[in-house]
Amino acid sequence: MNRKTKMIPLLILLALALVGPVAAQSTNTVEASLSVAGNERYVGDPIEATLSVKHPADYHVIFPELDREWGDFIVSSQSPPVTTAVDDGLEVTSQVIDLRLFTPGTFSTPPLAVSVVDSAGQVTEVVAEPILINIASVLVAGDTNLRDIKPQAELPFLNLLPWVAGGLVIALLITAVVFFIRRSQRQRALAAIDNRLPHEVALDDLDLIEGLALPDAGRFKQHYSLVSDCVRLYMEKRFDVPMLERTTGEIQNGLSQTTIEPSAAGQFMSLLDISDLVKFSRYTPETASAYALLTSARQIVQKTMPEEEPAEGNGSAQDVSAASEDNDVSAGPKVSTNGNLRQSEVRA
Repeated sequence: MNRKTKMIPLLILLALALVGPVAAQSTNTVEASLSVAGNERYVGDPIEATLSVKHPADYHVIFPELDREWGDFIVSSQSPPVTTAVDDGLEVTSQVIDLRLFTPGTFSTPPLAVSVVDSAGQVTEVVAEPILINIASVLVAGDTNLRDIKPQAELPFLNLLPWVAGGLVIALLITAVVFFIRRSQRQRALAAIDNRLPHEVALDDLDLIEGLALPDAGRFKQHYSLVSDCVRLYMEKRFDVPMLERTTGEIQNGLSQTTIEPSAAGQFMSLLDISDLVKFSRYTPETASAYALLTSARQIVQKTMPEEEPAEGNGSAQDVSAASEDNDVSAGPKVSTNGNLRQSEVRA
């Protein structure tokens, strides 16, 4: 055996001697402890026990998850771990454990093992030594007097009655305002309804048509259509016979079943015939004839209006009827409002 071979065992022993203190040093740098602030608590008071582990910066601490019942203690909660740096490259990882005790006396926490993972991935365990916790009784030593049960805690009374009453009053006021607004709207709507009788509407509409002066502009078809439709609508409302969507023959058959006078029915049918001729042919009437159509329409309305309704104007209904025996009465500017003639003229 040469000299180099003899040196190998010596080198191995030297290496082991150097590694041993380093390993012991690294193991000694991991410390676990459990602490509680204060010395005395009463039954049911929260006990905040802080579990702390001191370790190198590149280590990772794994805290255990405690059961609900941990020895004599009741575990209420465990906070998330918090790591803070300290001197010499060391850190402290801590967790707060909320404990409860419901019996007076002195109690010891069970040993609490914590897993620590080093930088090489090796897992070791460090144990936090038990600590003593004193739970004091609320009873005084030697006090044997019986006492009544304490009454329930009195909470501040909030009187909601004024608020409820005020809310009801406001609701009633809002309801009343809405009611009167809707009532006013209905009254305005009723006021806007046309309460005129059918013959009054027809005579007013004929005045409006005359005011358009369509014949003066050569718009005969529109003029004859408006006049005939006005009289059709009046006759439909007056005798309850459909007029607007029926032919002349159908209208004549319908009128034959009513109480209309033959002369008025004949004058009405003549007005429809001449209106159809102008509307559906190339026939162009004279301007005077177009205005005469308005006079004939007024005469039809005045002949067929209810007897109890007096004719408006200076003359009576009989005078107007006598003045309208001849259907060819000139019309136009000489006709006043609602068909009263300013200048009656009957051509033989």
